[in-house]
Amino acid sequence: MKKILSIILSAVILTSVFAVMPLTASARYIDSELRQNDEFEYYVYNDDGYVFIVEYLGKNPEVVIPDSIDGYPVEKLGSFVFEGCDFVTKITLPDTINTVQKDAFVDTALYNNDDNWEDGSLYIDSVLAAVDEEYEGEYKVREGTTAIADLAFIGCDKITSITIPGTVRFIPEKTFYRLESLKSLTLEEGVEEICDDAFANCSELVDINLPKSISRVGYQVFLGTEFYNNDYNWENGALYYKNILMTVDPECSGNFTVKDGTTVLADYSFDECNVENIYLPNGIKVLPFAFTNNCPWIQRVYLGNDLEELKSYSLSDPREVVLPDSVKKIGYRAFFQSRITEINLPENLEEIDVEAFLSCNKLKEISIPKNVKKIGYEALGYYMSAIDDEGYVTDKNGNLVIKGYPDTIAETYAADHDIEFVDLIKEALKTDINAISLTLDKETFVYTGKTIEPTVTVNGLKGETYTTEYLNNTDAGTASVVVTIKGRDGSISSIQKNFTVTKANNPLAVKTSNKKVKYSALKKKNLTLKPLKVSGSQGKLTYKKTSGNSKIKVNSANGKFTLKKGLKKKTYTVKVVVSAAGNANYNGAAKTVKLKIKVK
Repeated sequence: MKKILSIILSAVILTSVFAVMPLTASARYIDSELRQNDEFEYYVYNDDGYVFIVEYLGKNPEVVIPDSIDGYPVEKLGSFVFEGCDFVTKITLPDTINTVQKDAFVDTALYNNDDNWEDGSLYIDSVLAAVDEEYEGEYKVREGTTAIADLAFIGCDKITSITIPGTVRFIPEKTFYRLESLKSLTLEEGVEEICDDAFANCSELVDINLPKSISRVGYQVFLGTEFYNNDYNWENGALYYKNILMTVDPECSGNFTVKDGTTVLADYSFDECNVENIYLPNGIKVLPFAFTNNCPWIQRVYLGNDLEELKSYSLSDPREVVLPDSVKKIGYRAFFQSRITEINLPENLEEIDVEAFLSCNKLKEISIPKNVKKIGYEALGYYMSAIDDEGYVTDKNGNLVIKGYPDTIAETYAADHDIEFVDLIKEALKTDINAISLTLDKETFVYTGKTIEPTVTVNGLKGETYTTEYLNNTDAGTASVVVTIKGRDGSISSIQKNFTVTKANNPLAVKTSNKKVKYSALKKKNLTLKPLKVSGSQGKLTYKKTSGNSKIKVNSANGKFTLKKGLKKKTYTVKVVVSAAGNANYNGAAKTVKLKIKVK
């Protein structure tokens, strides 16, 4: 059992006993290490490979932030990095910086010197650090700007329009939150991401111009704007901007089809919806953060054929998912607490991120394709068992079986985590005895006294060899053919098929001979005759006279005739039924014969 400390950058929580919505896209498992040198305290994020500076420790009034530390690029500056550094007069930033958190530069002499502000704006190299709250009218972010600090525009309620050049890759969270005079927004080609609540509650914002380069839209980006509140901008219960699905009305239910041409889905697109099945068009490459968040009725998401990546919590709710062959990455907690019972991972998959299948307790086995090169920390086979003040606790799910190929990351992961591993190559060689069947040219034969061996066809073989053996195949009754199969993996198994040997007809044959008897011989005594000759009979013989003179008797056991004395001169006709009872291999039979006895 391991305890994991999670860093929560905003309110995060899931629909479960462990969490409460809403989630934010910035929350994730972080593989980080806090370090420091003479100038900076910083985190190294090994998983994503970058440095996040959280505090300046030096005493130099002119600070140069390097482009790399410990071999990792410096990409982020935290809030209040220079808190208390009123001696800092100059800061040089590297081109690698893409994120500057709120109030990173306050308290510095650089920030407090009015001479460093130009037209109401403080730029530090290519970063827009802050904008004066009194700025009025149209605002254009300077060409060449690469980053805008978080909350740089806080309180700028007099700005009416904003233009942002394409050199700014993403718009930070709540950057323009509640700018009540903002009516027009233009993001130029090159801007890729708009983070959570970036323009939320800008109540007058109606004129929106977004570029084709937008690939990610965060949570409630335009909530509370005139654009959002205008019913004419909604279509079949959904708010679209050209190729972007912004959000879906929670009242939508049943089946929902995202319209053709949509290529970008905003985070939480289906937040708290009552839909059951979602149909996505081709062209969507990324399934966003918490795509189907807290959708209690959802059954299945029909994904398009171009999907490449699943973001965090994107498929936590559906009960059934079929991933297209195009998927290459399953993101952090993409299936967290999912109710799926089975899933086929596509052959082109390359990465399964940290805790991707955490708490998928109904998932009993998963096959990992050869192309997977990375399986993140506790991505498979674990569930969240508790939460305490220090974080959350995970335990291992002992029911999971990982199937994969030898000498791959799947086998290594299974061994490292003591999870049962099934070699798919060996499994492919293993004979599926249930897929093999026997066919006989005939299934019913008549007893001949010789062994009977019907022709056998073995169906469903995939390179296996076999031998054939017959059992109880002479006498009448149930006979068997047993095929012993040697699998390609050396395993031995057998299949038996029965056939029937029926009893043969009884070869009973009876010959008769007419008899002549002298009357004088019958005056004093009885006479015994044997006029019947029986051959080929099987089973006990019995004889029964069915017609003839009463003084002519037939022995039921041996068929001998007895002529009683005093029989008069005459020709007598006698009819006898000869019966053979049959036995284990022959049926019973009866023959009726007639013969004449002449007394003269």
